[in-house]
Amino acid sequence: MIIKQALAQLKVKETWLCDPNRMKVEYDSNAIYHQLMPENAPQVYFYDDENYIYGREAAPEDCTMWKADLLGGLLDFEVARKSIESLVTVHNVCSRDSKVAKDFDSKEVFYNLRISPYIEFIVGKYPQLDQFAKEVISDMMDNKISLVHGDFSPKNIMNGNRKIWILDFEVAHYGHPAFDVAFFSNHFILKAVKNKKYAPSYLNMLGYMLEIYFDKMDYMDKKQLENSYVRTLSLLMIARVDGKSPAEYITDDSDKDLIRKLGFTIINEKIVDYKKVIKLVLDNLS
Repeated sequence: MIIKQALAQLKVKETWLCDPNRMKVEYDSNAIYHQLMPENAPQVYFYDDENYIYGREAAPEDCTMWKADLLGGLLDFEVARKSIESLVTVHNVCSRDSKVAKDFDSKEVFYNLRISPYIEFIVGKYPQLDQFAKEVISDMMDNKISLVHGDFSPKNIMNGNRKIWILDFEVAHYGHPAFDVAFFSNHFILKAVKNKKYAPSYLNMLGYMLEIYFDKMDYMDKKQLENSYVRTLSLLMIARVDGKSPAEYITDDSDKDLIRKLGFTIINEKIVDYKKVIKLVLDNLS
């Protein structure tokens, strides 16, 4: 069993406060993932309202973080398939669930942990992004389309003998699923920049997962989703260099400059096609 308790002040360099009741959000959303994809998400056991503590099934001790596997050059397409199919299944099913919409109506935690420290924070550094960022923020905050994980990334997916455990649901809310797809995709682009020798493989895997996702999603117009996804992705790329939570493995200044360049190119050239994004990244890494 794993026991988790929320902190009001997150353990990062910048001041970053958040309501500890996000543990209840995590408990409830973890339960939904387990209900819909029991083979890919842990079972939940209890929640303590008074102390913001919840307990869930632990992944086996010998499993590994998918992020670590990817950074080490181990790209398992079966893990990739299970991960993206879990995400699109939850998005599709919950888009038609009025109870989930009501239960996850609040976006306060999402705003405090994602919009403010990622997107709004970089606007302070790059005022020229103001109008573009306002449009993306409005897209993410005003739309109520489905259950959004909010932290869907290889860091929060454990892997053991090709079985996966999707974790860390505390940013979940009923909003725009484009955020999940963009947040997830960003990690593969960052790893391609970090480990350039594996870049074609990372980007091939990303293209494979996006093809599955867009083929299976049925909750809104695909082109509208793709537009929102790519625009959100561009800001998240810049945010993982200049936001409150920079990617810890992007350390070289040249890599940071490249990520900024890619993000701004997507914005300035008004790219809204994910295949063009992948080609842009690959061309700049060749």
